Amino acid sequence: MKHMLTMKWLLWTMIIMAGCSKQKGNSDDGENGKWPAQQPLSVVNRQAFYNLGNAEDYVNVMGNSMPRMPLYPALKQQSGMVKGYVADLSGKPLKGAYIGVRITQDGGYYTSAATETDTNGYYEIKVPIGSADFYATGYTISYGEGYAPVSLYPADGKLESFAAASGSVENFVLLSYGIPDVVKVIPHPKDEANYFGGALYLSYSVHDPSEMYTTPGELPYNAEIELTLTPAGKYLLDETKSFVINKKVGTQSFTVTNMPVGVYTIAARLKDGRPLKMRATGPYATAYLFGGLKPAEASGAAKVLYTPVFNSAEQTVVPNLGNWRSVQIKLELS
Repeated sequence: MKHMLTMKWLLWTMIIMAGCSKQKGNSDDGENGKWPAQQPLSVVNRQAFYNLGNAEDYVNVMGNSMPRMPLYPALKQQSGMVKGYVADLSGKPLKGAYIGVRITQDGGYYTSAATETDTNGYYEIKVPIGSADFYATGYTISYGEGYAPVSLYPADGKLESFAAASGSVENFVLLSYGIPDVVKVIPHPKDEANYFGGALYLSYSVHDPSEMYTTPGELPYNAEIELTLTPAGKYLLDETKSFVINKKVGTQSFTVTNMPVGVYTIAARLKDGRPLKMRATGPYATAYLFGGLKPAEASGAAKVLYTPVFNSAEQTVVPNLGNWRSVQIKLELS
């Protein structure tokens, strides 16, 4: 009996060790798939305006809209295999995207396997017997003067577990904005992880009208903030769009979510023309060298880059989850 248990333990150890290793890369032919002709993304310059009352404290600038999905080469489902393609929004194949699959087997044991896409954006992973799901789908982009690992989105909008016996085909796309899961957004609309786009968290002190004296930097109650964000560089989407957000001072903060990833010029003032000083705050204000508010203190206008999640690599990026932290900015009357 002891001998049988030892042999069983050794067998499971071999399975787990084999599964956890990274599979060899695929051929550059990508299963000889030919990418369909893609419709070019239009370059659009426009402004979007938003008005927030003194009790409103967030705005999702892209709403529930999702970018147009690219067209992928056709693939046939194959038993014991998961495969697919990864592309950006223009339909360009992405080489080096990391795809990881976890397989749960009888008895509570599980194993995993992973690979990277080839030059044609193609990946395939052999899946042992059991139920499988994706534990990582990441791609590293060049952003600002650094790099950022970001999550990938299933092109069909679904990311469900599947039986190894039936196999699966799952294509992924690199998004600049969008909602991974609408159900999660409803109870937590201000959570940056619920969006593929970037987020800003703006705070300020409000002068109490009943108080005779004003503390330096306080904003008058019911004054109106005008925040303008203008693209200063394109990254993940050809479309350029600027945002103007008017916010009546009441709550002491508000959040701007789901902004297409890029570099923006940010300008802040009161509607009466008085400029507002912007200062980077929060635990990540200076932790990420290439992201956040640049410079860290500015009056009137500055540059802003979104901050990726720290200590993250594409091998650990969770599927269907935003991978950007809110840029925290304190507004003060100059």
